[in-house]
Amino acid sequence: METDLISKKEVLELTGISYGQLYRWKRKNIIPESWFIKKSTFTGQETFFPREKMLSRIDTIKDMKDDYSLDELSDFFSPNPTKIEVRADELPLHSILSDHTLSFCTAFLPARKVFEFPDILNMLIIEKAKRIQIPREELQTLFLFLHEKFTPLKDSSLELVGLRKGEEYIWVLLPLHSELLVDHLAHTVLKFDLQQLMEELKITLTNSKGV
Repeated sequence: METDLISKKEVLELTGISYGQLYRWKRKNIIPESWFIKKSTFTGQETFFPREKMLSRIDTIKDMKDDYSLDELSDFFSPNPTKIEVRADELPLHSILSDHTLSFCTAFLPARKVFEFPDILNMLIIEKAKRIQIPREELQTLFLFLHEKFTPLKDSSLELVGLRKGEEYIWVLLPLHSELLVDHLAHTVLKFDLQQLMEELKITLTNSKGV
């Protein structure tokens, strides 16, 4: 469960948006309904949000809203990826993957001229895992695990967790904010919010030639 929350009043004060804007964005699912958390307080029931996600989302919306309609923003932030494809020769232009990661991951995929969104997302996960020094052989296991088990079109609200016990690594897909209990000899080496990664990647691929 999200522990670092921010109240609706604080959101409006910090971001300068109006009550009306907030609820228009909710109706369009630009801000997910699941982020509107009702809690009892000494003044009655109030609405709270996951702080970091909410403030980051509003910053992104404010940056984009002058160039895109509410319907277009809704598509950007939809939990299901739209049909996004990138030509293999254009993917390096987005600067989200190193040449090494691209070469490493494509070795496990059929030769193709166009990459679809799920494959690009999986490669981005490998890029991020490599930065925290996950061993090469474990990156291979992780990529194949994602390729076989993770379906973004169906399973957007998931968290990827990597556990290490001794020299062994285990990769787990869990519903967001699930409590995972493991023995004291195992520790978490990686935890990625896959829904957030999907949203960031969609915006990057659609809007820019770089991160």
